Amino acid sequence: AQEHYSDCVLLCAGGASYPLTGSTGDGYALAQELGHSISAPVGSLVPLVSSEDCGQMQGLSLRNTELRLVDQKGKTVFKDFGELLFTHFGLSGPMALSASAHLKEKQSYEVVLDLKPGLDEQKLDARFLRDFEKYANRSMENALADLYPHSLIPVLLRRAGIPLDRKAHSLTKEERR
Repeated sequence: AQEHYSDCVLLCAGGASYPLTGSTGDGYALAQELGHSISAPVGSLVPLVSSEDCGQMQGLSLRNTELRLVDQKGKTVFKDFGELLFTHFGLSGPMALSASAHLKEKQSYEVVLDLKPGLDEQKLDARFLRDFEKYANRSMENALADLYPHSLIPVLLRRAGIPLDRKAHSLTKEERR
């Protein structure tokens, strides 16, 4: 065995993220054997897992949406505008992956979505009024079809406490809000 002396050594062994590709974490063990302290690796640029309504909207892709990630203290730790994908377990897509880099271990977060960030509350209410006048005798499930994707409507109405079969003309100002 030969000895080589150097001021520094660069160990390139990959991480531990995807063992099927050879990324088994062996480099961490080697570095530890050489006396280095190792911090436990944490995931980043990963989808967000949610126990909420995401599975019901599986496959739905949204564009021009705003996502905010809010910590347990109510502080916004991440905010972005772009594309989002609902999966059977939560959220994916560019914004969700970027948001994941701001997560801290053993903390929970709230994802706040603005589905129409280009409209302030007054403009959105005017849009609702226009659609509800146009579809006055239709159910709320059908009256929202011009504004939101079909798989999203039942979730929005349930969260707002509005029955799907409620007629659009009977919605109150507070319910619209």
